Amino acid sequence: MIKGLGLGLAFVGLTATVWAQKPSAPAAAVSIGVYQLPEARRVELSNGLVLLLLEKHELPLTAVTVALRTGTLQDPAGKPGVSSLTEELLRKGTTNRTAEDISDQIDFIGMQFGGGGGRGGGGASYDSTSISADFLARDTDKALGIVADLVLHPVFPEAELKKSIAQRQERLKTEKDNAEGAVAQYFLAALYAAHPYSGATLTSEGSLGSISRDDVVGFYKRVYTPANAVIAVVGDFKSVQMEARLKALFGGWQGAAPQAVRVPALRPVTGRHVVLVDKADATQTYFIVGNVGISDSDPDRAPARVVNLLFGGRFTSMFNDELRIKSGYSYGASSRFEEFRTPGPFYMSTYTRNATTEPAIDKTLEVLDRLHAHPFSDATLTSAKNYIRGTFPPTLETSPALARRLATNEVEGISREKFNAELAQEQATTLADANRVIDRDFPLRDNYVMVIVGKASEIGAIAAKYGAVTRKNITDPGY
Repeated sequence: MIKGLGLGLAFVGLTATVWAQKPSAPAAAVSIGVYQLPEARRVELSNGLVLLLLEKHELPLTAVTVALRTGTLQDPAGKPGVSSLTEELLRKGTTNRTAEDISDQIDFIGMQFGGGGGRGGGGASYDSTSISADFLARDTDKALGIVADLVLHPVFPEAELKKSIAQRQERLKTEKDNAEGAVAQYFLAALYAAHPYSGATLTSEGSLGSISRDDVVGFYKRVYTPANAVIAVVGDFKSVQMEARLKALFGGWQGAAPQAVRVPALRPVTGRHVVLVDKADATQTYFIVGNVGISDSDPDRAPARVVNLLFGGRFTSMFNDELRIKSGYSYGASSRFEEFRTPGPFYMSTYTRNATTEPAIDKTLEVLDRLHAHPFSDATLTSAKNYIRGTFPPTLETSPALARRLATNEVEGISREKFNAELAQEQATTLADANRVIDRDFPLRDNYVMVIVGKASEIGAIAAKYGAVTRKNITDPGY
């Protein structure tokens, strides 16, 4: 994962299929057997807080996700990182519990609590923030009491803030030792230069050092409000009783939703733009080729996912087959869409030995050309749809996964009907649909951003072959 982004950008993920929501074809066109998201009971409290309650009694477990409709785009100007620090520090002390008390009580009941990458899931992304927890059903009252205390009564100790900032600054110093992670940061910085998405994620040692406790407290007061929040609970409980518990804990929470941030849509880049990042000790070259893709409200997201699965979203995809299986240039190659409220990136990512940098990049662009020649058949589309039908349902088998999905859908404004209709739309994807999204949503070889991280003394002359080159050194501050 790319630390600090909250985007879920998995580099060289061999089965990196992105799942999302939005209909455009009727569910009736699909045969029986397509997964259907279960229906949760939705309750809106008088303070604006939305509760989503889904009973699941197979195991004596319960999971909760608290989600906010606000993420890193609400960070104070020039201070990226405030949102993620605020979420991280919830667990570092409340008016009722010290940080040690919180850890001891969580451990005592065996609760998994996550935010910012914990097993429970969560953290701050561009458009939302969430924390998640799961626990034994018998410990529901204790667990919910802890979660409510963290959300409603944090104190943000100055010492803990300074410690978190210092840890992040230290990570930034060492992060670039890992070219695999750094290449994606450079790609986003290049693709979203001067756009709010860039400033909201690319923290630096200096910007972190400028964050004060007042920034964190101010962000919390503005953003952590019931009218801006969703609580999804899935597991072994009775929904009427759970509603009463949550009303007792959160009914007195007050505060209006913050003003929404309007983000301009970024248009795809034209021309060939290359960023060469010199890492003098690199024995391998990591590179990404991409452009602006689709948003989370795009009506063609479903067919785009089907196409991307065949192109670079699974081990047997075109891209991985050419770069790994046939040529042996890489151990893995993948492509992916990231979908935000405005169009997010599409990217192809892989790595290779210094000596095979040029043929590996050539092969990447060749595969992109082949995609635009419309290579798929009805049979290949069927294989992708069958793959989705087999692999997607298990991703929502557990209570924690369902709680996160329900909360995410609510935050994104996706109804259960829309979600299920889009799953049906995937199965209804035709060759005409596939070819349409290839032409519209996948970049052409003459319009892209390419970021190459490697040993410039060996690969520098190669980079100019692919476009106008901007050179950087990985030891320089920032991206």
